[in-house]
Amino acid sequence: MKTLLIRFSEKASRFETEHNRVKDIAEFLGVSQNRAVAYAINMAWQHLADNEDMLEELEFRRRGYKVGKVACLNTDEEYRERIEKRIAKGVPLPLEDDSELESGLLFRFLSPEQQDSIRAAASPEEKRRLKAKLLAELAPDDAANNFLANR
Repeated sequence: MKTLLIRFSEKASRFETEHNRVKDIAEFLGVSQNRAVAYAINMAWQHLADNEDMLEELEFRRRGYKVGKVACLNTDEEYRERIEKRIAKGVPLPLEDDSELESGLLFRFLSPEQQDSIRAAASPEEKRRLKAKLLAELAPDDAANNFLANR
């Protein structure tokens, strides 16, 4: 078992506590002060997990990374390197691989006519530029209607 030194404050605040609080918890629960501290930590952990998105935030801090303005989690290193190279070169829609340009969420926001024009483009670079242009010009209400129609 590992030990932890706990220092108490003269007054209670968000990140400090008084020794009497631990004594009160221990007395109320009928346990030692060590168990009262463990109980308090477990209760704080549960509260943060339920109300503060702690688990998701910790998962991202431990395993996530940002590429440009997008937060990525659980992607392989090769994919991350491809994205970073595209961003460095100024490639439109850098988070999408060439094979995904005619599918995926963003594609479903476009109308059938817009989708057909992207499919008809000759090269992946042209598809990227056209898709980025069409998405930039797309009104939010139109995107929502297209998405619902493309289900």
